[in-house]
Amino acid sequence: MTPDVNPSEGKSPEAEPPDAEPTDPLDHFLQRRRRQLQIATAVALVLLPVLIHVVYRSVTSLPSRVTLATGPEGGRYEQFMLQLGRELEQRGVTVTQRRTAGSLEHLELLRSGQVDLALYQANPVQESTGSDRQKNAGSNRVAFVANVYSEVAHLLVRSDAGISTPADLAGRRVSLAPEESGDHGMARMLLDHFGIATDDVKAEFIDYLELEDRFEARTLDAAFIVVGLDAPVLQSLVGSGRCRLLSIPHRDALLRRQPLIAGGTVPSGYFGVSPSPRPGQQVETVSVHAQLLTGQEVSGVLVKAVTEIVLDPGFQKTHRLGELLAGQAEFARQQPEFTIHPAAMRIYDPKLRTLIDPALVDITEGLRSLIASLLIAGVVAWRWWKRRQEYNEAHRLETHVEALEEIEQRQLELDSGRMTAEHDIPELQRMLDQVTKLRWRALEDFSVHEQMEDAAVRTFLNVCNALSSKINAKLSRARLDLRFDELVKRDRESS
Repeated sequence: MTPDVNPSEGKSPEAEPPDAEPTDPLDHFLQRRRRQLQIATAVALVLLPVLIHVVYRSVTSLPSRVTLATGPEGGRYEQFMLQLGRELEQRGVTVTQRRTAGSLEHLELLRSGQVDLALYQANPVQESTGSDRQKNAGSNRVAFVANVYSEVAHLLVRSDAGISTPADLAGRRVSLAPEESGDHGMARMLLDHFGIATDDVKAEFIDYLELEDRFEARTLDAAFIVVGLDAPVLQSLVGSGRCRLLSIPHRDALLRRQPLIAGGTVPSGYFGVSPSPRPGQQVETVSVHAQLLTGQEVSGVLVKAVTEIVLDPGFQKTHRLGELLAGQAEFARQQPEFTIHPAAMRIYDPKLRTLIDPALVDITEGLRSLIASLLIAGVVAWRWWKRRQEYNEAHRLETHVEALEEIEQRQLELDSGRMTAEHDIPELQRMLDQVTKLRWRALEDFSVHEQMEDAAVRTFLNVCNALSSKINAKLSRARLDLRFDELVKRDRESS
């Protein structure tokens, strides 16, 4: 007689999935992805106004820090830059003043981005001294902001040195200014105009601060400097009577040969009239513009603010910028040696202002850059997360496989026949429950996409199914053997 075997007996109630789990894993996967998308969209909508505000403030606000090149101590450059720095500080900008040797160093600092604003002596002589001025003028890293005043070339001679004309400079101790400054080029041009070679004088290269001490000690006879009339060093030397100014002979001929320089005069008595006028008579000389320069990459908001400060009549009156006050924008933009910065150009020529505020264009560019950066960062983060997830999944799968191998090994040991069916049945039932739970954990850990596309996951699930079938078969045989043993035992007892 064959015993009735209920197929459902080989399955544990614990093998059934819990009621709380979705019946369709694909629906569960799609619902989870929709929730993630909704959360990401909500976060983006919340953060977008904040990002727009941050970018707008960064584009339309003045920079928090600005570095100004002041030139040598005691010069008109330093005086003007200190005044400009105070104006910027009143607008909430932290200003750093950097002392330098002069114009040529300023160009290098602007190109390298080490300073934001600097004064530069527009000097055509630099072409003939090999400093490659045309290359400087065509540089796309430096931009013109404004002419602020004229720098006048001065030939200073010690009052008791016995020098009456430029020809008397031969054999004398003469300062040709530091070689990094624009004054040096002007000094060499004037010596050439006088017909005096550099070797004909005892040339020295002295800055403004040392000039006063050297003249006071009578260890210097003459000096060339190119500064504004209100420069402190000029006021000190000429106003005190220690030095006199000499006119440049045949000035008109020099102006004809050098069309980029202009005539200049020092009125009699400009530095004092009592007890005698200083200078005693009008001095005929030449002048060049002191140009305020910036870098092409410097904030347009900063350049616009600086241009407005320079063109403000109040600022001009306070700081005695007479030419700028009289000529206004016409003087400010006259003969620029570099391309005018677009922000300054919009101040000089309002017609160039477009319907769209350039600040909005900058904001758009800033947002585009920000969004691009966020996308790149998102892609990088997603790849990292993906690799991390793959590693975690591989680790989880490895853990499941090890557990499955242990169950497989244990069920193989039951084939030895050393144990009775009564012992094998509970052990096989436990193994079947463990395989079922292991399969369900794998279904929870891996998405539907991974179950369909990942060969390792599919193989693991197939092995689980195969091992379940194998254990079920052994469990059925063990139960049949147990029933047969019971029948044989009853038959023996009845006989």
